Parts: sequence; structure tokens; C-alpha cells
Amino acid sequence: MSGRHRGSGRRGISTSVIVVAVGVVLALLAVLGWFRLRDNIDNQATAAAETCVEGDTVLHIAADPLIAPALTELAEQWTDGGVRVIRDHCVTAEITAVDSLAAADTLGTDTWDPALGPEPALWVPLDTRMSARAADAIDGTPRSLATSPVVLAVPTDLGRALTTATVRWQDLPRLQNDPAAMRESGLDIWGTLGLALPTGTETHATTLALEAVTAATTGIGAGPVTLEQAATPAAITAVSTLALGADTLGAVGTTADTLAALGAHPDTAAPIHAVPVIEQQLHRALTDGQVRGLTGHLPIGVAPVVDFPTAVVDAPWVDETLARAAAEFTDYARRPEQAGILTAHGFRTADAVPEPAGELPLPRVDTVLAPADPTVDDVLVALRLAPVSPRKVTMVVDTSTSMGTSAGDGTRLTATAGALREAMRRASINSVMGMYVFADTPEGHRVAVIRDGLTAAKRAAMSSILDDIDLVDREPVYATLTAAYRDAVDNYDPGRPNSVLVVVDSDDPDEAAARDLRAAIDELSSPETPVRIDVVVLGDRTDPVLEQAAEATDGSLTVVDTTDPADLTDLLRKLTS
Repeated sequence: MSGRHRGSGRRGISTSVIVVAVGVVLALLAVLGWFRLRDNIDNQATAAAETCVEGDTVLHIAADPLIAPALTELAEQWTDGGVRVIRDHCVTAEITAVDSLAAADTLGTDTWDPALGPEPALWVPLDTRMSARAADAIDGTPRSLATSPVVLAVPTDLGRALTTATVRWQDLPRLQNDPAAMRESGLDIWGTLGLALPTGTETHATTLALEAVTAATTGIGAGPVTLEQAATPAAITAVSTLALGADTLGAVGTTADTLAALGAHPDTAAPIHAVPVIEQQLHRALTDGQVRGLTGHLPIGVAPVVDFPTAVVDAPWVDETLARAAAEFTDYARRPEQAGILTAHGFRTADAVPEPAGELPLPRVDTVLAPADPTVDDVLVALRLAPVSPRKVTMVVDTSTSMGTSAGDGTRLTATAGALREAMRRASINSVMGMYVFADTPEGHRVAVIRDGLTAAKRAAMSSILDDIDLVDREPVYATLTAAYRDAVDNYDPGRPNSVLVVVDSDDPDEAAARDLRAAIDELSSPETPVRIDVVVLGDRTDPVLEQAAEATDGSLTVVDTTDPADLTDLLRKLTS
């Protein structure tokens, strides 16, 4: 037994030695493998570097400030695996945040504004509407990198109430200005909506919200909104109503400034209750803790969406290497595996949505509003800045034979008729209008159009009444104005600015009628019932009596040279809106 025991021990020792030896060999192989792998990596890097015979190149990317941080991450990841060699250049990417509208404006010229940063070979604006502004400076068709709908940033309680009330885009104008509309929707605790509409730099969400309201108001479905639709009375009234309400809220800055102000006071007592914002911007503000107590509400209807297109720049500073680098970076950034970076920054992609932030819902967007032409957005922004007010206007139009005097391609009467048609096309549907004209009656005048709400029929009547009217030999300017002014004061409307608008080219020799006019103004003018008299004199003369009447009622007198009917059109449009 003793011998067997010793033999067993020798076999155990031999096995141990073998195991140790194998371990040493494997370790040596691993070390040798690592050195070989390291040498291979070094050799590959050296080989790659040797192929960059043209040197280093920087792909400069101008990106909207909202997406610039996400693109910076993607650019860093693009070169994490080693240098990008494109046409014998070692390429890296650098991102510069640039306001989309500013970039569009400068790309539309032959030079790049250096104040915006380096000349870009790739541009990622906020949305397709922006890239369309510089279409001639883009090579190929831009491709969307990510999307985000426009929503209303609102206090959380208001957001829940708006959702319960199933508020639509076309409901916003009434909610903005009419407490009764808010009461009907169960929102009376908020008074009126208090929807801010910031304009200027980095406020494109306002423009897209106005697009959505216009599309919903005119019933055009997914659009796009056209110039003709944006110029309809319904659209003009809707946008103007929103703008007039927003103007009562006080000065606001950019969308980001307004969002911060709203987040600081998300309650009924604050003047601002809502602001259009890109969902991604609100998502990031909530995620980063910049604002609290807010949510996003997407009104029912076709949704305006920004799509962050990648546009390769076609400009003298972009050579073939940069163009190919821009295309390669675009392909890389649009791969499904990069979606995580984009959604982490609050964007939506074709396959993913961001993680929730606070109580911000991420509703499904069923139908996207087709992008409007940039000229449409310019019209909507201009209307936001100069809204059409609903007015009560009593017109007095000279229909004496002197209105047959030549003017432009027609007469003073046809010029007035054409200008009036344009004014009626733009006037608010909430306005009230009527017209007096001269006539062969004992009083010297008659009511040609009864003053009433500006329905479609009333608008048509005001637009066409002068087309076939008979001119008369009498010139009862003062008597007609006196009758119109007395009627306007007696039927004063406190809900609108009230005025009498006189378009005249004849001289009235009736001194007694002039005295009656002055006496009527002295008797009737009052701060409680202010009715201004605005006088438009056709030709190159003035009238002291009418000038005094305008001055006494805080109105205006303007002499218009009718050789250019456009001046008369602009003036009547202004005085009726």
C-alpha cells in the first residue's frame, strides 16, 4: 500500500506541472497576441494617416440651436473609431449653432455672413420651410433627421383642462379674447387664454402655430396653406384676433424667454398662460429643470411639425471633399442606431420617441400640416405684427360728377371702387360697416349700404356698390358728413373703434352746412362716445372745414394723388382696419 501511495503522489505532481505549464504557455500566447493586435492597430492607424496625403479637413455644420447639442454628440461619435478619410483628407466635424432664419437669409446671397460662424458645408435648419428660403444654395433634396411637433406650453392644470375641452386650433382666437368662450369650454377660471405670440429671432413656433390656425380656420385639411387662403377674411380675422390678444400681454422676448416667464408663474394670476413652442424645446427645459409646472398641449387637428432637414450646401466654399463629407455625415446621423442620441435630446425619430419629461404628454401625430411656402409665413408674420382690428366704420363717398375725373387707367370713382374692394377683402369679419353717398334727394344724400355686421353679403355690397352708381351734379359734402356723424354717435358701439371715413374730391360752397357740421361736432363729441372723422381728399387741394372736423375728433385728413391708385388702396385699407 505504501508503494501505491507514493506512485499516486508522483502522478499528482506531474499533472500539476502540466497544468502550470499550459497556463504559462497560454499567458505567453495572450501577451504575444496583444502585442500583435497593438501592432496591427498602430499599423492600421499609420496606414490611415498615410492615406491623408491631402491633410486635415474640417466639415463645418451650421445647425439650428435646438439640434446643435445632439449633432455635437453625433459628430464626436462619428470619429470615435478613428479618422474619417475622404478623398485623401482626414475629416472631422464641428458644429456651430446658428439661427435658422439668419442662416437662410445669408445663404440666399453669394457670401456667408462671418458673424454667424465658419462657412458651412452642411446646414441643419429647424425645418423644411427654412431650407426652402435658400433653395438655390442647396445641393440635392434635404432629408429629415428628426421631428418635433409644435405644441402650446401651458401650466399643467390648464393643459388638462384644454385636453378635456377638446380644444382645436381654430378655437384659439375666441379663447384668446372672449371670456364667454372660455366659460363655455369650462376654462372660465383662466379668464382669457393669454396666448403669447413672440416674434423675431428664434420664434418660428409662433409662425407655425399661425399656419395651423389658418389651415383649421379655412378648412383646408393637411394643406399647405396658400397665399390666397392666408388672405381670406376668415384667416385674417383669426390671426388678427390672436395677435390683438397677444399684444395686451406686454412685451415678450424670444420663445425661450417667454417659456421661462411662463414657467416662473404657471398660474391663473399671470398675464401669460400659453406660448407656442417646439415640443423638443419644452422637453429639454423640463428635463434640465429649467422650468417646472408646465406641460404641452397639442390642439386637435392637423399638426405643424418641424423636421430638421440635412441640407448639403451648394456654395463656392464647398468643394467635392466637403460635399462628400457632408453626405457621409448625413447618412451616419440618420442610421437607426443613432436614434438614441436624438431621442435623448427630446426629438422624435421614425422609430422612437423621447422618454417622458414631467407631465409632458407625447401624443401621436396622425396628420402633419404640409409646409407652406415662405411667402405665406411672411404674410402671417406681417399680420401678427400689424393685425387687422374689428371696426365700426360709416363711409361717406363723394358721388358727384367730379369723381369722373381721370385717374390712372380710369377715373377717381373707379380708383375709389377698386381701393374699397381691396379694403373689404382685408377687413375683419367682426367689423361693422355701411355707406352714405350723394343723391338727388331733398337731403342731398342717401344710405347706399345699411351699416351692419360685415357678413359675406355685406362685404360684397360694399365692394360693388360704386361700380354702377349714378353720379349727381350736387356736392353736399358737409350735410352728408353731418348726417353720417350724427348717426354714428347716436349708434355708438363701445366694443369697437368707431369712425366716419370720408372720400371726397369736390368743393362744397354751402357755408350754412359747414356751420351745421361744426355745431354737430361741438354738440356730439364726447369721451364716452368717441367717433373720429377720417378724411381722404382726392387731388391736390385741401378743405379747411374738413380739416377742422378731423382735428376736432382726433381723426386725420390725407390728400391723395390719384395718379397712383395704390396709394389710395393702402390708405383705405389702413383706415378700415
